[in-house]
Amino acid sequence: MILVVSDVHLGFDDCNKDAFSDFLDEFQDKEIEHLVLLGDILDFWRRNNAEIIHENNDILTKLNNLKANQIHYIAGNHDYYILDLTKRNYTLNSDKYYNIDNKVTISKSLRLKSGDESFFFTHGYELELIRTEIPSSLETFENIYKEMCFNGDILGRAESEIWDIPKELEKIFNYLKTELSGSEKQKFIEKMYQNPNERKDIDKVYDFATSNGKNYLLGMKPNEKLVYGHTHRPFITDDKTVANTGSWINELEDKNYQNSYVEIEDGEMELKFFK
Repeated sequence: MILVVSDVHLGFDDCNKDAFSDFLDEFQDKEIEHLVLLGDILDFWRRNNAEIIHENNDILTKLNNLKANQIHYIAGNHDYYILDLTKRNYTLNSDKYYNIDNKVTISKSLRLKSGDESFFFTHGYELELIRTEIPSSLETFENIYKEMCFNGDILGRAESEIWDIPKELEKIFNYLKTELSGSEKQKFIEKMYQNPNERKDIDKVYDFATSNGKNYLLGMKPNEKLVYGHTHRPFITDDKTVANTGSWINELEDKNYQNSYVEIEDGEMELKFFK
């Protein structure tokens, strides 16, 4: 079995941490071939990184104790710095970082097979950047995401309601000497105030993710099925070729559609909700 979760946002006030902990308890005795942590498991944007990891030691311990043959951590925009954190203690093999016993990998994307089917996993921020008509490169925004992970380290604990997004982002823009235009900066700042599922152009991401065009721009192979997160909108297409893992954030009016995950067994994937 392949178990896939994303967008838990541990460290964020609205994270359903208790529910996620109970969810992990349910899987403690189940055999998992691959556990895919599909990005934004940790939320480094507003809190000190070490503080978040320390506060959630119980959750991380449960993750490590799962009977998973391999654990794959895909970097999201809110935990993009996880790629740099692992460089000192992990060995680079191709475009992935492996720990000593090869049980844990850290990367931007992942390919796995189940049965006769092939799957491509990515957090999904690339889908939004490509589709929302911002002409700047992905690398520019990945550098911004990484620097945003340092906000908590520089400022100390900054609660969501008092975090001055425009001011802090302007510091990052200046530090990185980005070539973003004024309108591009303003568009990005406005997005930071909104939950992903509420953004006015988020429907474009769904349309793009379910189109054949994504294969060319994401580097997917024609026969691969896509699993992504980021938008906090859980779904699976009727033909079960594209799925979104949703989130573990208390932000949806219909509570039946939060705390979602994807299971893949013998090439078949299923979207599930933890009650």
